[in-house]
Parts: sequence; C-alpha cells; structure tokens
Amino acid sequence: MTEVPPYGVVVVTGATGGLGHVIVDGLIDDGHIVIAQFHTDAIGAQALRVAAEQKGGTCIPVQAELSTSAGAEAFVDAVAALLRKNESWRLRGLINNAALVLGPGFGSTTADLFDRYVAVNVRAPFLLTQALSSLMEDGSSIVNISSAGVTFSSPGDIIYVMTKAALEALTRHAAEPLARRGIRINAVVAGFTDNGHPGYKFAKVRDHLGAFAALGGIAEPEVISDAVRFLLSPASRRSTGSLLDVSGGSTLGVPRPGGSVRDLAQNHPSA
Repeated sequence: MTEVPPYGVVVVTGATGGLGHVIVDGLIDDGHIVIAQFHTDAIGAQALRVAAEQKGGTCIPVQAELSTSAGAEAFVDAVAALLRKNESWRLRGLINNAALVLGPGFGSTTADLFDRYVAVNVRAPFLLTQALSSLMEDGSSIVNISSAGVTFSSPGDIIYVMTKAALEALTRHAAEPLARRGIRINAVVAGFTDNGHPGYKFAKVRDHLGAFAALGGIAEPEVISDAVRFLLSPASRRSTGSLLDVSGGSTLGVPRPGGSVRDLAQNHPSA
C-alpha cells in the first residue's frame, strides 16, 4: 500500500480582503492547501476557491466571526474538523491577517469601539495562535501582520496602532513557549499598502501616504505576501520572535506629513 504524503495546510484569516486574497494566491502558488477565514464576503471567498482550483490547488473558505471568543473557538473547531476529515493534511502555518483598520482617534474612541478593535485585532490572533498551534507539527510557522504605524505618533488612528503594538508583543512573548515545540512565530511590519481601498486611486492620497516611507511610494500587496511566504519557508528556519520590516523605511523616523489615514479617507467621499 502506497503511503499518502502529508500536505501542508496554512490558515489565513481575513482572506477575502485586499491583502488577504493576495496572500492566499501566493500560498497556493507555493503548493499549500489554504483554509481561508472570511466574515461576510461569501462571493469573494468562493472566488478564492475557484481561483485555487484553476491553478490545481485547494482553498477551503470558512465563515467565522472573529470579534467574539465563541466565533474564534468555532473557527478553530472547523479547522480541526477539516484536518480530521483529511488525514493526509498537516497544519503547517497560521497567518493572522484579519484586522479592523482606520480606527477612531483619541478623542472619538468609545468603550464599545475600543472593545471591538481589541477583540478582532488582538484577542482573536491570540486565541487562534494558542489553539491552532496545538495542532501544528515541528517546523510550522505563525505569521502576524503588523503595521509601521506602531512606531510613529498616530493619535488619529490610536486604537488601531495600539492593537498592532499588542500583536507585536504577542509575536515576541509567544516565541519561547512555541519554540519548545519547534514552532516559529514572526511578524511582518507593513507600511502603507494598496489594499484595494478606493482612496488609493487619488494622487494626493498616494503622495501623502508615500511620504511616510524613506523609499517613497505605496507598496503593492505582493510585498507583504512575499514576506509572509518567506517566513513560512525553511529559508527563515532560524527566525522567531522577530519583526520583518517591509515598510520601505516608514519606521526610520523621517519627517512625515500630519493628519490621519481616517481623515484622508473621509476627505474623499468616493473612497
């Protein structure tokens, strides 16, 4: 009897977003089976499945509400059920990509908004990392998606960048216990990236955001996807608890224009 080889599975949250779908596409190209979490975009989720099939790959969309602990637990149960059903599948990666963005400013944050951003951007990645890592094997990798906004003053987006700072703390402080089981955890630090938001069509918006990066310009989502693929690969086998900065130098402290991303978006009603 011929033994069926193990197939590597990667879980991606926020898979139907502008960045998420590019990450999924790259992972399919690398030969991974992808379990793609989505919240409400069922059409986008099915498009991911079809695109993977056209490449000869496999993408399994799973709907889940990550703003509640029950929703996160239900998603873990769904992943575990898929692994039991497909005995040759091995969970090799988790990409904590889902996040609420364009958070409220210092003066406009309410308790409810604060709790929602923390639930999706911090609690869900923590719970998924904790639970899904128990299903992983030696050599597996967890990648968190952070933001260069953590490193500079962003009072207009304070809740968002606070949650990303917490995600970086998770990356560092979970590395030791995960390493004992041969699992790596790292984070990609993204700068302003064209995630498909209509605001990026405006030259003034692109020029403003591009000024944050020492290298200038706005990143394409493939920049983040390439970093994720590297951190999942054996090429990064000695990296854990680290931040991979692909922000174009947005964390260097170069002079930046004022204003928040939310303000820019609101100044362009069609964005």
